Amino acid sequence: MRASDLVRGKISKPVSITDGLEGLENKTRPSDIPEQNHFNTKAPRPVISPEPSPELRIPLDDTPMATHGQNIYNGAVNYLRGARERLPLSGEPLSLEQPLRMIEQMIAEPSLIDEMYQFTLEFGHGDDFEIYSPVNNMIYCFKIGVRMGYTSFNLTEICLAALHHDIGMFLIPKAIIGKAGALTASELTEIKKHTETGRNLLRSYALDYPNLSRAVYEHHERESGQGYPLGIKGEMICEYAKIIGICDSYEAMTHNRPHRKAAAQYISVLELAETKNMFFAPHIVKIFLDELTMYPVGSYVRLNNKSIGVVVGTNRSNPFKPTVRIVSDGQGNRILDERLIDLADTTILNIVVGISAEEVTT
Repeated sequence: MRASDLVRGKISKPVSITDGLEGLENKTRPSDIPEQNHFNTKAPRPVISPEPSPELRIPLDDTPMATHGQNIYNGAVNYLRGARERLPLSGEPLSLEQPLRMIEQMIAEPSLIDEMYQFTLEFGHGDDFEIYSPVNNMIYCFKIGVRMGYTSFNLTEICLAALHHDIGMFLIPKAIIGKAGALTASELTEIKKHTETGRNLLRSYALDYPNLSRAVYEHHERESGQGYPLGIKGEMICEYAKIIGICDSYEAMTHNRPHRKAAAQYISVLELAETKNMFFAPHIVKIFLDELTMYPVGSYVRLNNKSIGVVVGTNRSNPFKPTVRIVSDGQGNRILDERLIDLADTTILNIVVGISAEEVTT
C-alpha cells in the first residue's frame, strides 16, 4: 500500500454501473436529515472582525483578470503552502485568521462556490496534491453543508476542518510521504498518526470551534467501523468527519496521482454510491450525489451519436441528463458555436460515457 492510498482512503471495491443507487431517488431536504448531537448550532460570538486589517486580505493572483473566486482559491493554496513550510520549523500553533477571511467571503457570497468548483476539476492532479486536495475538499464540503442547511457557524467550522484535515501530514517525514514502493508496517503506523497530529495542532481552538479538532481526528473513520484511528462506527463519528471522508475519497479518485490516473467522475460517484452502507452514511451519500452529481459541470461526455460535449448545467432530478455544450461532432470536427442540449428534454440523445479532457484534444 502506498502512502497516498492510505491517507486518501482509496476504495478498492469493484464498480458496478447499477449497484449502489437504490433508495437514492428522492431528494433530501434539511428537514429529512436525522438530528445529530455533534454541533452547537446556536449563533456563537463573532470570531471574525468586520473590518479586516490590510495584511490579512486575500492575496491576489498574478493574473490581472483573476476573478474573486480564483483569488480565494489561490489564497487557500498559498496559506497551506505557508503552513507546510512553517510547521516543521516553528512548532507554533496555526493561525486561522487567513482561512477565516476566505470562508467568511464564501459564506457572504455563495455564488462564488460554483466558480471555485471549476478549479477543483482543473487543479490537484500534480505532485503538489497534498496542498490542492484539502482546498478542493473544503469546496465540496461547503456545497454539501449548504444543502444540509448548516448555519454560517457550522459552515465555517466544517470548512476549517476540511482545509486542515491532512495538516498532520506536513509533519510526517518526506521520505515516507514520497516513497515510491510499498510502505512497511512501521511507516503505515507513522502515516496514520497524521490524524492525531492534526487534532493536536488545532486543539487550541476548541473554545471557538468545538468540533474542529475532532473532525480532523475522525475523518478516516467509516460507518462500519473499518476506519482509523479509533475504529468507531455510525453515530459515534462526528458528522463533519463523515462529510470530509466522502469528499476526500472522491477528490482522490477523480485526480491524477503520481502512481495512477484519475477515474472518470461518473465512475467515482457510482463507486462511492455502492459503498454507502459500508463506508459512508446513506443520507450524506444522497446529498453528495445531488450536489456533486454524476457528471459535474466542466466534465466531458460522449453521446450516443459519437459527439462530445462539456457539461454546463446539472439536473438534480435526473443526474444522467445534464445540459451539455457540444464541442465536437460525430466525425471529430470542432463545433465553435454555442450549441446547448438539455438531455432531459430529448429521448434521442443520451450519454454513453464520461471522458477525460485529454481525450477531447486527441
